[in-house]
Amino acid sequence: MKTVLFEIPDFTLIVDRERGRILEGTRNGHALLLPSQQAFSLLLRHRSGDSALLRESDFEICRYADGVFSYEKCASFPEITVELTVRCSPRFISFTNAVAGVPDDWALEWIDAPQVTVPKDRTLFQPLYDGLLVTEPDRRNHTSWAYHPIEFTKRGQAFGSMFPGRCMMQFMADYDDREGVFFAAFDRQRIPKAMEYEPLPGNAIRLSMQTFTGCGFGAGYTTPFEYVLTGFSGDWMYAASIYREWYESQAAPRSPLPAWMEKSPVVVIYPVLGTGLDHGKHKLKPNCYYPYGKAVPHLKALKQKFDSPVMALLMHWEGTAPWAPPYIWPPLGGEDSLAELRDRLHAEGDLLGLYASGTAWTQTSSISDYSMVEKCAEEGLEKYMLRGPHGEIDAAVCNGENSQRLGYDLCLCESWSRRQIVGEMAKVAKFGADYCQCFDQNNGGGQHICYSQKHHHPPVPGPAQTESVLQLLREIRTAVRKSGSDMALGCESSAAEPFVDDLPFNDARPNFALKHGLPVPAQSFVFHGRTLCFAGNQCGISWIVKTGECPENILYREAYAFNAGDLLAVTLKENGRIHWCWCAEWDEPEPDQDSIMTLVRNLNAVRKQYPEFLLHGRMIEPLQPVRAGTWTMKLTDRELSLPSVLHNSWQAPDGRRCQIVTNYLAREQTVTVGGQTHKLPPLTAIVLPS
Repeated sequence: MKTVLFEIPDFTLIVDRERGRILEGTRNGHALLLPSQQAFSLLLRHRSGDSALLRESDFEICRYADGVFSYEKCASFPEITVELTVRCSPRFISFTNAVAGVPDDWALEWIDAPQVTVPKDRTLFQPLYDGLLVTEPDRRNHTSWAYHPIEFTKRGQAFGSMFPGRCMMQFMADYDDREGVFFAAFDRQRIPKAMEYEPLPGNAIRLSMQTFTGCGFGAGYTTPFEYVLTGFSGDWMYAASIYREWYESQAAPRSPLPAWMEKSPVVVIYPVLGTGLDHGKHKLKPNCYYPYGKAVPHLKALKQKFDSPVMALLMHWEGTAPWAPPYIWPPLGGEDSLAELRDRLHAEGDLLGLYASGTAWTQTSSISDYSMVEKCAEEGLEKYMLRGPHGEIDAAVCNGENSQRLGYDLCLCESWSRRQIVGEMAKVAKFGADYCQCFDQNNGGGQHICYSQKHHHPPVPGPAQTESVLQLLREIRTAVRKSGSDMALGCESSAAEPFVDDLPFNDARPNFALKHGLPVPAQSFVFHGRTLCFAGNQCGISWIVKTGECPENILYREAYAFNAGDLLAVTLKENGRIHWCWCAEWDEPEPDQDSIMTLVRNLNAVRKQYPEFLLHGRMIEPLQPVRAGTWTMKLTDRELSLPSVLHNSWQAPDGRRCQIVTNYLAREQTVTVGGQTHKLPPLTAIVLPS
């Protein structure tokens, strides 16, 4: 077999000269890559909606010259040619691809190249739900989140790990305790693409950056950015630092964060209807927090115990129906009723936040009798919805008879769709809310993909998907300013890369990552100080964690948020009592109240004392190694052995650095930081200057 060698100081790549497949990648003689089964795959989409999948092996001829692998003579599409170009720079081996000769009735939907294969017996970083470490990749094979290429959303099937959305960044990494490989797309357009891994038979995992082109019928395609590979020594933080360096080299200057973040409010999350779940027709009745003013005594008590201002963040307040987008206004009970809570909060220096539920369309509520069926039919509104390749229409997120609603997703490339959302956000801002989580259920702020041939975008997904979300955010920002408001916006999960400057405050979801592996705060590592999260409503933890068998899990999760630089948050059950998470029924046994309140108070005192690190600073690799004990989190399907203390290191804008070590357990612990031994009091954090 003839091969081609591509070499840079940190990485050596060997490629099959006859087929263009990656054979081997090494650093310092340490093998990092396995042979790939294909050099590329691509999908063509016909005007009819049918598709054709082509792989490198479908092309009879491959020629190589000067870093370019050229493919031709595909039996089913003889006109199509593909080029994969490889070049070396001082730091990266870079790849681009080009496709020509696409027939007039076909569009190139996506291409997945280069195809990188890594071993299963190392640690894989995926930028899913803020950041995820995978050490058991085969676990996904027999689950609802089994690998498949990203495609039109289907109810009952996981959509997949797409950027921008559930994946916040455009890089993956795979490493052991010696060496690692960094694989990224340095794409300034932030084009939709998979950040996926496919477990293969044996010891192999294929990494996928399936990239949507946005091509028209009969159009050729050339990658408008470079995919890059390099080697490194370190862990996910080192890989994230490589990506952050690229991101900051071309990012706009930071926008100021909302001024109220300086006070480090604790977010207090609760519904005004129901007892902890959304489900069931006509089952959500007013609770102890409705009318809205009934929550004030509980909020005051928590404010005193936390020694901090609070943000009341309400669910089930919509006057239409709970979680029934896009229409949310006026509030349940009318504006005057909610205004009482707003005014009493503001009088005490506290804040009002409201959940919304993204860019979906509700036909009927699965909770109440609310219906838009007649309006949709009379006005022909289905024409504005996301469509599949054959014109099909569906939605997967919180959509179902036993879920929150039955409906669809709006296509944001359509101005009518954006106007509906902008109009509702303008009403919320004019009312005087301080924060609206307008993109709840749009993880990361992204949207799903659309194939309509009648919308204002190409017939296959691509850059327009990202551009239309940015356009919507610009329009919301303009409407909010016109209302005289500085209301902050946010999304479910941390904000994905294209949207970090528009979504400064977001509902973290590392709890979702627990289903797949171990969450790590990679999004915060890259973007902290530009956008922040709060600890989140931790939706569904009671389905993932055996809360009663490891009750300290709520303390771990709060400390995890603190160490990620997030603002702290609690979710309430009745009468101001803190519960495990959202979606835990109120009749479930609750966590110990004193320990969680003490931890929140102590950690938030550190946040308020050190905003230069925890609000405006940037996360850095650990200044010193930390040695401590372990604690076991008992999940419904396995157990995780975790450190009994958490730590992170930070750098302030003026260059000062510190390491913060957190004891989240209700007992004193002895830890070693570098060569120094420290006794950490229970439920507190210490700040160690550089």
